[in-house]
Amino acid sequence: MSMINPVTLAVVKSALDASALRQVAHANNIANASTPGYRAFHVVFEERLDAVRDAIRDQRADEIDVANLPAAQMEQAATTDPVSLDSEVAAMSQNSLQYQVLAKALSHHYSLLGMALSEGRR
Repeated sequence: MSMINPVTLAVVKSALDASALRQVAHANNIANASTPGYRAFHVVFEERLDAVRDAIRDQRADEIDVANLPAAQMEQAATTDPVSLDSEVAAMSQNSLQYQVLAKALSHHYSLLGMALSEGRR
């Protein structure tokens, strides 16, 4: 059994990438909120990850090709509804917190791994 689960690390990496892309989408939406006819961007990631979650839940983790996990994708909205600055700023703040949690969890994982490799010595 590997100390570093490649599927977990690949999913966390993809989630961090999606979060970074989501920040770009929110920044674009905020910057262009007053532009007439602007179509807001959103990021599709969680929806594309359902197949991976199902495989993990069904204990088929060995069938997952970590090199081909779904990547986040930025898409434009179909309508030109005005961008709500309050909603965009709130969503951007929420996304920032999610990114920090993912980064901290990954850092903690590698910290534990480092401690195991050094046999607990500092």
